[in-house]
Amino acid sequence: MSDRSLCQFYQKIGACRHGDKCSRRHVKPTESKTVLLANLYQDPKKVDPKGQPMSAEDFDQFYADVYVKVAEKGEVESMVVCENENFHLSGNVYVRFTTLEAANNAVMTLNQEWFGGRPVYCDLLPVSSFQEANCRAHDTNSCPRGGLCNFMHVRRPGNEMRRQLRQAQEKSLALAELRRLKGADWGREWEEPTKRKYTRESEVKKEPKIETPEVVAEDKPEPVVESKATAVAKLFGA
Repeated sequence: MSDRSLCQFYQKIGACRHGDKCSRRHVKPTESKTVLLANLYQDPKKVDPKGQPMSAEDFDQFYADVYVKVAEKGEVESMVVCENENFHLSGNVYVRFTTLEAANNAVMTLNQEWFGGRPVYCDLLPVSSFQEANCRAHDTNSCPRGGLCNFMHVRRPGNEMRRQLRQAQEKSLALAELRRLKGADWGREWEEPTKRKYTRESEVKKEPKIETPEVVAEDKPEPVVESKATAVAKLFGA
């Protein structure tokens, strides 16, 4: 049974429109796999109402920059970016790590860094599932509350970008595991640029073609054609 004194919005989404004035308790966890990067995503359209919204290409680049940065702290299970317009959800980036240690490391280090000329504010959240916090109506462009909805309006990068980021992370994790087993310097020579001068390989030499001399048929005497009378005479000994 859930505790009625707890704010269900904060428990499910990690943000509440009432903030500190909420009549229910917002209990921050001492450990969690989910972290919040508050108001990190700054859509130009929200900063300047006369401006243009961030293009798909620019958003993919933003998503990749953040993903690569947080992946340095540990393996990322999933990451979502909110495009809500209300203050408590606007520009929030949520990251779910695979371990508690990685999430704690992210909070400890990211709060000392800057992104896009602005300080990063990172905190642990009680959110355990992004699916429960996601506004399903927004995915079908049918949310009646629009940008003021209190559930996550998630903006997603292109499928190819997500695939490349996932593959890059898997490669990095595999390399780290190999170096743990084989030594910290394993494979370092592959990371260094080669000093060997590039030379184009010469074409494969073709074997000389051996010409077979034509066989000239010897001249043979033409056969003597005997008349039928001569052949009959020889047969009977005439």
